[in-house]
Amino acid sequence: MKVLIIYADGFEDVEAIATRDVLVRAGISVYDAKIAEDNEIVVSSHKMSLTGFKSLKNINVDEFDAVILPGGSRGVNNLLQCDDVDRLVKDFYLKHKLVCAICAAPMVLGKNGLLHNRSYTCYPGCNEGLDGIYTGEEVVVTDNIVTARSMLYSIPFGLKITELLLDKETSDRVYSQIAGLAKK
Repeated sequence: MKVLIIYADGFEDVEAIATRDVLVRAGISVYDAKIAEDNEIVVSSHKMSLTGFKSLKNINVDEFDAVILPGGSRGVNNLLQCDDVDRLVKDFYLKHKLVCAICAAPMVLGKNGLLHNRSYTCYPGCNEGLDGIYTGEEVVVTDNIVTARSMLYSIPFGLKITELLLDKETSDRVYSQIAGLAKK
């Protein structure tokens, strides 16, 4: 399994890093890409600088099983202005691959018509003007779309993605490891 996480300056630190960590612990390959072409550094909402990102320009959706959009208000505003992000989320959705968004990031899915008549969740207030069925739940799966309400649910979000890509047993194993329940 291989997952694409799309970063933009202003992404929410925990939503990206915790979700990524859960997936890596499950043995899922993660490909980190960013929207800007100017350099390979991305700065989070809390001013953490990360390097090693690749460009979105040459992404082949067929090489991936899922795409993940972290939230963060400034990060999501940057995602909303990127044509490559629009193209990719639509391609992932149409090819029946997982499209995952947390906190404010479901706004990107709404902009692209992916929430129409579908249940979803997001940070309260970010649902304004979105054409879908807002539930306010922690994590919602509808068809091939996975949404999570806020940073607090980053780990359950990652565990649900793991379950959908692999299986419940692997998701439960990772949960036991990170909760300190697994024996060494």
